[in-house]
Amino acid sequence: MIAYLQNALGFLIQLFPCALMIFLPFPQEAYRFKRRTVFTWMLAISLMMAAVFAAVLCLRDLKKYPGHILISNLFMLAAILLILAAYVWLLRESLIKKILVFFIVLFYAVTEFVLVNMAHGIFFPGEPDTILYPYTASFLLLYFVTTVLLLPVMLACVIYPLKGYIREIEPGNMRREFFIAMTSTLLYIILAIYCETFFAKMDFLDLYLPLLIFLTLNQLLIYWLIFREALRRRHDSERRRAMELQQLQYEKIVGDVENTRRMRHDLRHHYNALSDMLEKGQLNEMKAYLSKVIDTTVQRDSEVYCRNMTVNGLLQYYIGLARDENIRCEVCAECAELTIEPADLTVVFGNAMENAIHACRKCPQNRWISVQVGIIQGSLAIEISNSCKGVRLNRRFQTMDGFSPAEAFLSDVPGGGYGLPSIAHTAQKYDGSAKFRYNAEKEMFTARIRLNLIIKNIS
Repeated sequence: MIAYLQNALGFLIQLFPCALMIFLPFPQEAYRFKRRTVFTWMLAISLMMAAVFAAVLCLRDLKKYPGHILISNLFMLAAILLILAAYVWLLRESLIKKILVFFIVLFYAVTEFVLVNMAHGIFFPGEPDTILYPYTASFLLLYFVTTVLLLPVMLACVIYPLKGYIREIEPGNMRREFFIAMTSTLLYIILAIYCETFFAKMDFLDLYLPLLIFLTLNQLLIYWLIFREALRRRHDSERRRAMELQQLQYEKIVGDVENTRRMRHDLRHHYNALSDMLEKGQLNEMKAYLSKVIDTTVQRDSEVYCRNMTVNGLLQYYIGLARDENIRCEVCAECAELTIEPADLTVVFGNAMENAIHACRKCPQNRWISVQVGIIQGSLAIEISNSCKGVRLNRRFQTMDGFSPAEAFLSDVPGGGYGLPSIAHTAQKYDGSAKFRYNAEKEMFTARIRLNLIIKNIS
């Protein structure tokens, strides 16, 4: 019974922290189920594997049929493959991002394995090599101590900071960096296992320890460079967003100037028409004409969509542009004071409405835009749908209920556009989400955006 508990507990200590860490960097929106449910499943799988592993070792007559190392390795490999399959399926996220996080956690697991074996050779040099079970009391103690010391450092310095980076990484633009990271991790694993196998009888302090430290620092440097590159690209994205905002403001000013010029031009025609009616004594016609002119002039400015001045002003502006191009618009907006910056609202509504108007221009008939805005469970929920003849899709990205991330839609702008990525970036800033869907049967594109209103810290 003692041997059974030792092997089960040792297997669990070695496996479960790694199974937990591969899920932690991803936001709740990436999970197919609730985070707590997923973690419970991982614990259940780890417990099951540990129980079966210990039972097999205890039921097998290892004195007559030795081979506990082979059994241990096969069970660990089976557990890794099982958890990896669940990991890939349970997360609706880019495969490259999932592989990157998996390799980082694998780096931790191998480092812990090497440290434990190295420490065992140093602190328990007299333990015989003919031990029947892999998780003896000494190995169990070392795995427990190493996990207690190494796991908090891994969580604080790598896993939790990785949450911010993993959102900013664009897999399509960082394939080379990912390839370097994964290749270096594989080389690290091979060299570490090679050293553990062939240098186990040699002096740890003179050869093994310096080599392990060098390999570990080299691997950490590679990951640091990748994360720094992700941060640099995030700053570039921030600058692009600022430029987009300035462009939107400039276009609004130019549009207002043009509208004023057009109104002056139209006003002269109105004066001439009224003067002609006055000379002819057509008073009833003058009243009808004036009523029509007044309704047309004030219709756009007098239409109030919601009590929030920023959202209302943006909707007035873009709905006005859409109607100028004979696009039918339906708006249902209910929101008042918001904790979202006006600049971020401009980026979200500006890019979404510009994309909608751009798509409608390509439709020869049945041009329409539907806008729904409201507060749902402490979040600003925005859904903008419009007629659309077609989109260019990147099939590598997963969909959920027909919705895909911004990266799944390819821009038809030369050099690539930043409309959807800018919306997604702003949604992530508020711990929200931005999903997009194209329905080919209905020829309809839908943008569904959620921005949390209660924010503790916005970077």
